[in-house]
Amino acid sequence: MVRRTISVPPAVDEKIRRIAEEEGSYSAAVARLVEEGARRSGKAERPSFIGSIDDPTLPRDFGRNHEKYLKEAIRRLGRHR
Repeated sequence: MVRRTISVPPAVDEKIRRIAEEEGSYSAAVARLVEEGARRSGKAERPSFIGSIDDPTLPRDFGRNHEKYLKEAIRRLGRHR
């Protein structure tokens, strides 16, 4: 079997070690977490109230950051009064 080495942040390492205590193997814990992450990736959907907008006048991330942009617009309107 090929030996692979990974580098992870301390918080991730801590989580892996907790799982490894239950499963008995650090490698098995990493494999399980990677498999679970791969299974979940791409399945998260945006809430129905956040649509994707194809409007060149709006920022590309408007659907995700609409509140930020709306607050900025309201703040600008308030200054013009």
